[in-house]
Amino acid sequence: MSRFKLLALVALITFAFGVTLVGDALAGEKFKLRTVKYSVKWEAIDVGDEEGHAVAIQEAKGIVSNREGKPFGEGWLHRYVATLDMNYKTEFGLGHWYEEVTDPAGDKYYYAGEGNRVTKATWKGTYTITKGTGKFSGIKGNGTWIAYIAAPTQFYTDEEWDIELP
Repeated sequence: MSRFKLLALVALITFAFGVTLVGDALAGEKFKLRTVKYSVKWEAIDVGDEEGHAVAIQEAKGIVSNREGKPFGEGWLHRYVATLDMNYKTEFGLGHWYEEVTDPAGDKYYYAGEGNRVTKATWKGTYTITKGTGKFSGIKGNGTWIAYIAAPTQFYTDEEWDIELP
């Protein structure tokens, strides 16, 4: 075999291996979801350092819909538990929470989120999937979201996810 043919073969193998690695790195699927939530528990404790500043614990339940018409997430149940540090009088707010999504078969995935209050009625932040059960065992992913407060106990999040399904 000539040197040229050997070099071409090595280059072809290297190229194929590189394409495989890049393909695996980009294997995540993109999803655009909306989760409509309502608060079932809210307990705030006044900090006392300034008017309106409180630390709160919140639990909410809701339902997910897929904004692109895909089956992933469509009609799935949602549970949210959060700690919030915020000021009712200003736009200050920080939050950290955990969320659980359950599909119709009962399989679940969990994620953690954090974010900041942007206006009195809008929050913005990121999510990271932490684990899954059943068919979601091994799920990975992260995303961004914007939450809109519709009423005192009602809000929704528009989410953009990059998820690697098992």
